[in-house]
Amino acid sequence: MKFLTYLLATCLLALVPAKAQLAGVLKAGDSVNIELKTPAEDAPNLTTTYAVSDRGTIKMPMLEQEIPAAGITTSSLARRIESAYKAADIYTAPMINVTLPSITDGGIANHVVSVGGEVRATGEFPLRQGMTLMAAINRAGGFTEFARTKGVKLLRGNRETIYDMRKINPDGSNNPVLMDGDQIIVPAG
Repeated sequence: MKFLTYLLATCLLALVPAKAQLAGVLKAGDSVNIELKTPAEDAPNLTTTYAVSDRGTIKMPMLEQEIPAAGITTSSLARRIESAYKAADIYTAPMINVTLPSITDGGIANHVVSVGGEVRATGEFPLRQGMTLMAAINRAGGFTEFARTKGVKLLRGNRETIYDMRKINPDGSNNPVLMDGDQIIVPAG
């Protein structure tokens, strides 16, 4: 029986990264920090902020072609940029690091969820990779004493799902991973 429980838990954990990656997928309008490192000792490391264009691409210096960025993760974008520089014979072994700007450093949140209703601090919050419904509510300060925890609404696009937060499993298996633009509404009870 313990083996079966272990096997089930392992399978569930294997699914989490696939869902969590949705939170880290780039989209048009996102800002990204791109750091270029070259193996040459005298070459400076350059870090510049770029915006993903409305077409979903990034224009890098010295490259004729724009790099497709929308719909992929920051690490995938880094590999694409490295490959493009190598293919163009500009750099033989570039090391590219792509990150989203930090909110605490004055950056703008690219991916957000909004939490409203009966929570202690309503508003938009940065979407972290793997952030769940309960984590977003906790980020908003938790429920107020007037919250109806059995009727929490998750709005995703034009779809609304109601969650009874009292029934969230300790293993988080029924605690949904959030996506960019999700709205959470905690009604009054």
